[in-house]
Amino acid sequence: MKNMKNRILTIAIAGMVTLASCADLTVENLNNPDTERALSSVSDLTTLAEGLIKSWHNGIHDYSGMGMPTAVLADASSCSWGNVGMREMGTEPRPAFDNAPNYGYRYLTATPFSSMYSINSSASDVIKAINNPDIDFGADAARVEAIARFAQGISMGYIALAFDRGYIVDENSVGEDLTNPTLIPYSELMDHAVAKLVEAATIAGANSFTISEAVINTPGGLDNAGFASLAHSFAARFLANEGRTEAERAATDWNAVITHVSNGITSDFNINNDQWETGFWFNEHYIYLVYPGWARVDMRVINMMDDSYPSHNPDGLDFPAPDSARIFDNAEVDDRLWTDYTHLSSNNFRPERGLYFFSSFRYTRHNEYIGPWSAIMQEISMSEMHMYHAEALAQTGNLAGAAAILNDPAGARKVRGGLPDVAADAASIHAAIHHERMVESFLDGVGNEWFDMRGRDMLQKGSPLHWPIPAEILETLGVTIPFYTYGGASEPVGNGGEGTDWAAGTASGAKAWR
Repeated sequence: MKNMKNRILTIAIAGMVTLASCADLTVENLNNPDTERALSSVSDLTTLAEGLIKSWHNGIHDYSGMGMPTAVLADASSCSWGNVGMREMGTEPRPAFDNAPNYGYRYLTATPFSSMYSINSSASDVIKAINNPDIDFGADAARVEAIARFAQGISMGYIALAFDRGYIVDENSVGEDLTNPTLIPYSELMDHAVAKLVEAATIAGANSFTISEAVINTPGGLDNAGFASLAHSFAARFLANEGRTEAERAATDWNAVITHVSNGITSDFNINNDQWETGFWFNEHYIYLVYPGWARVDMRVINMMDDSYPSHNPDGLDFPAPDSARIFDNAEVDDRLWTDYTHLSSNNFRPERGLYFFSSFRYTRHNEYIGPWSAIMQEISMSEMHMYHAEALAQTGNLAGAAAILNDPAGARKVRGGLPDVAADAASIHAAIHHERMVESFLDGVGNEWFDMRGRDMLQKGSPLHWPIPAEILETLGVTIPFYTYGGASEPVGNGGEGTDWAAGTASGAKAWR
């Protein structure tokens, strides 16, 4: 583990920019300035900062990331195709995650790990420059710093949500902290990420500026107050979803979640996914989970909306199309089964890979995106925020307040779902919150279904609760094979060293849905 500690920065952020000292620049060819000279230019630094949110969005929604496999792992989506490890993540009983250097889908952890750290590194470079008295951003300093700190927060927040450990390297890192960073547990990393988001919100709240649509690609852009609210909403998402087990989730600082929700967005935060080409904004994780012939909606989710359908399909059966009369005349059946999901008459998955993968539905709420590759879609919805608020109230004993949110006649659960009121008891409230996350907010945020399932102990036994440090990092570090990992029926042999508790990173199945 000492070897990992000593070399992880060099490997994990190789090729990234680190602004050391603009005063020490030596440039031989002024027509081809080196990286450090480029980063002494206010215009270049501003452009770098303004590209960070797009880099985060496309990076976290990238095909080669965790969005697709975690949706299958959570039994929200179902897919027996091998792409991005979806077949392995959906296999029953759950196998251990393959963290070997020759695993064909090792990029599902390597891509988000490297891309989030790259964003963090660039953001830290910008803030170093802002703090450099020789570089003057003028009246734009607050806007640029708010963007950079927001980028630090959202990138490190996803590392804390998805991985067992990480390390902190930011604008304050010097000497040993920069060349020899120490791996820390996800809980400490999350504290760091949320602190960066709070800094971004504080800067935004104290200054007047606009984050243009070109920078954030939400229709109309955001003013400084709107940007501060968005930072708070990401903080709420991160804090609520950090816990790996029901006990950890219950121990969340739910009062802090309430504070962030209260200071958060007041309307859906939407992204205009404008093209599926280089240079534009896209959501590949969504595309491949809904595109005809690819993933389908797991029957567990369909059963949640209408219990006349089974939650598990061990015999690979094809089920009949829903009856609109049954849906709209039955208060217990979720109306969104008709509006957001489309019935399919047959399956095209390979039966020898497991008949339980078969499903008769695909998700089509944003079907306008499929084909034209252009649509405005939720990244963080008000429904998601309302559910964090409701859960926070329930977790802190205010069951009546939680029920009031769920029973709000203007809320999505009532308006779109047509569902009956929820009683003010803990079991009913938590079940209704989980239902809304799996139905109303389906595929809105990368990993959300996985985070919610693990925090309720509902994942199938043997499911990974988080990912290990990626194999390509461990391999380059010289860690001895086999590498440590999580998941599976029993603890695998592996070298991960201190802090790699297999049991703590593997679902016990205590309250597994099946």
